[in-house]
Amino acid sequence: MSSASRLNPSDLIPHFQSSLQSFSSSSSTFRILRTVSHQPPDSKLPLPKTLHVLDSSFNPPTRAHLRIALSALRSSSYPRPQRLLLLLATQNADKAPKPAPFEQRLAMMTLFAQDIVDQQNYDPISGKVAPEASLAVDVGVTKKPYYNDKAVAIEESHEYEDQKTEQQPQQVHLLGFDSLIRLLDTKYYPPSHKLTPLEPFFDRHRIRVTRRSQEGSDWGTGADQDRYVEALATGKMNDVGGSPEWAKRVEMVEGEGEEISSTKVRESAAKRDWGMIEELVGTRIRTYIETERLYT
Repeated sequence: MSSASRLNPSDLIPHFQSSLQSFSSSSSTFRILRTVSHQPPDSKLPLPKTLHVLDSSFNPPTRAHLRIALSALRSSSYPRPQRLLLLLATQNADKAPKPAPFEQRLAMMTLFAQDIVDQQNYDPISGKVAPEASLAVDVGVTKKPYYNDKAVAIEESHEYEDQKTEQQPQQVHLLGFDSLIRLLDTKYYPPSHKLTPLEPFFDRHRIRVTRRSQEGSDWGTGADQDRYVEALATGKMNDVGGSPEWAKRVEMVEGEGEEISSTKVRESAAKRDWGMIEELVGTRIRTYIETERLYT
């Protein structure tokens, strides 16, 4: 475990290069590579009852990712204690591993985890971060490219399991609306091209979907996006194996602030527009991108 106040960015790349090599050569399909918390490194963190999973390419992490994470952590809808897992797939269903290599992304995810811990534990009255706060953020990797398989890999690792009761936390997967579309796209479930492989996923876990609000996007209005979930609820996906019961496991929430694309960050880095990058990703990630000359 890493204390958020003691992170040294220069130490991260060698650590993750070694960790990735070990993970790649192992039979494991999921592994936690780093944990960030304000607790002392030798502290025993409470096992979570709710595990929020933010799964992305993190190329790089942005303020939009931050808002999604904090919105979920600050919601009263989920049992405490909570943990957040930032998850990177080393095999992605749609994207090749470029332009930033995995060890660089994991380094940025760790700095991003520090931002989350600081902001979640921030006391607006004192203007300080509460050092005793117990939120921890894990930085993990998986070899599985699909959400349902990732959820199984996390469970089968037993990382979050109560050894006495053998109980696992409920996973809450934090998605943008575009990711919900991919989750329910039958092309990802050959050979039957039915959604039935998702049954165990929806039996045990939940998804929290942030509506997309970008003007001119393909996703339509918030009402259009809600109607997509209503179609699932009213049986209009039955013919492809979707169950109306699954809609009860989907929470739609409004996005906060301006939408940010990682592509815009990379384009700004190519122009060395560091002021714009800071607006998009924050100080820690901007400093790292500039120092490491990423995306230029």
